[in-house]
Amino acid sequence: MLSFLLFILGSLITFVISQDCTPYSSSYDFSSGYPNIWEKPTSDNFNTDEFQQVYNSIDWSQVPDIQPHTVVNGDIDQSNYPDDDPDCWWTYNQCSSPNAPGVQPDVTICPEPETWGLTYDDGPNCAHNTFYDFLKENDQNATMFFIGSNVANWPKEAKRALTDGHHICCHTWSHQYMTSLTNEEVVGELYYALKAIKTVIGVTPLCWRPPYGDVDDRVRAIAQQLNLPMTVLWNLDTNDWDMEPDGSETSDQIDSNFQSFVDMGTDGTFANSGCIVLEHELNNGTMSKAMEWYPKIVNAYQYVVPIATCMNVTQPYAESDYSYPSFTDYTGTN
Repeated sequence: MLSFLLFILGSLITFVISQDCTPYSSSYDFSSGYPNIWEKPTSDNFNTDEFQQVYNSIDWSQVPDIQPHTVVNGDIDQSNYPDDDPDCWWTYNQCSSPNAPGVQPDVTICPEPETWGLTYDDGPNCAHNTFYDFLKENDQNATMFFIGSNVANWPKEAKRALTDGHHICCHTWSHQYMTSLTNEEVVGELYYALKAIKTVIGVTPLCWRPPYGDVDDRVRAIAQQLNLPMTVLWNLDTNDWDMEPDGSETSDQIDSNFQSFVDMGTDGTFANSGCIVLEHELNNGTMSKAMEWYPKIVNAYQYVVPIATCMNVTQPYAESDYSYPSFTDYTGTN
């Protein structure tokens, strides 16, 4: 009986979210001064004075000379890459401590024990109001990794995230494998996403997450010179992004992933440091899973916090007039 009721509740959540998206016209104009929405930047963007100014502001002597990888059949090609991982390529070996001098290490865990770093990728989503209402009702903030093209498409939803107190980070303009791009394309993917976020939301993030986690020392160095010193990855992946019907994993398989991570909150796995978990604002299914499992997560972990809080970053944006609660302030601990 209980399982039947949970099924009904999940179905209702999915139905409510799916009814929550109404297309609208925006006052923002992204038809000029940006790449085409959901397309990577091109020479049309690179040849502008605006882009050239940004590109030439980078000290390229501090950027490692690493050749871009290739994408084959929709996936990054790892063949013929050296076993010793000279470029600290996260996709290859989940390397997060750069080999290149002066490049900051990735953030992959929350330092505080028994802490769940709450993150959602690929927003803002047109249908996220029910999901955001849920987070607000639970006084819960998260780190939202926003895609610039989605910000352009859904500016009202993007604005709500900041209004609700969520921590906003960059997730590139069009969600490409970053190590497959040229230097110009890497700059464009990051710069135009930051520009869109600033234009719509009014803040400029100092953090970013590479799509698919695909980053190496070249891409890290470019991001750092674009004032993105914090590259945020994860140490737990729910695989919600791969859930049916668009993906290959069943709902039960995603539930199993969540359950194993919930168990880690009580079995001592994170007694000395916490986790950062990859979840998604991608679609109705991922947002429904997030709401379904949230009560179990907060029961299993002592703290559930955004990444800015987990890393004690109280100035998460380039604008100095916006502050964010420290770990102590957010959790009420000392």
